[in-house]
Amino acid sequence: MILQLVKTKQDKEKVKFIVNNYHSYVPSESSVGRRIDFIIYDDDRFSVLGMISAGSSVYPPPKDMIKRMKVSKNEYKAIFNSVANNRKFCLIVKRKNLGTQVLKQFRKLLQVEWKKKYGDDLKYLVTFVGDGHNGAMYKADNWEHVGYTSGLPKHESSSMKWHTSAELKEKFVKPTGENKKMIFIKEL
Repeated sequence: MILQLVKTKQDKEKVKFIVNNYHSYVPSESSVGRRIDFIIYDDDRFSVLGMISAGSSVYPPPKDMIKRMKVSKNEYKAIFNSVANNRKFCLIVKRKNLGTQVLKQFRKLLQVEWKKKYGDDLKYLVTFVGDGHNGAMYKADNWEHVGYTSGLPKHESSSMKWHTSAELKEKFVKPTGENKKMIFIKEL
């Protein structure tokens, strides 16, 4: 299995196709902020097995996440660019241990590519698992389950990446506990 860094328009179209057609619970490849994508190929470099991607971390950070990192919310701001979010991971084939093999190679390649592209040392990789998934691949790759997000209803959520300050004030909803996601962290 080989991870190939996405560079060309053709590669980006492959990623878009995989996410839109195979990602089980968030079939959208849009993002804001930093982003590095890889296409997962079989050893022959002919068969596409899926894609995996990292991007800017989340803000505001979930309490369980910063507690595990042993930083305050303000300290998190200072290390924000050293934390990446495993934003998408989509396999289009089932193969024993493929997920954990991809994650292991992804972590190594991502550190190198993050430093090359953005100039920051990557210290943490974070992922959020929801929609009935249990995070088995992350557990098998020794990621640490550190807690849960506060949970917001899908129809009333907002994003600091997508909305202006005025929109955020208007859209603000206190966490209700619905739609919680598990938080996993891998310290690099």
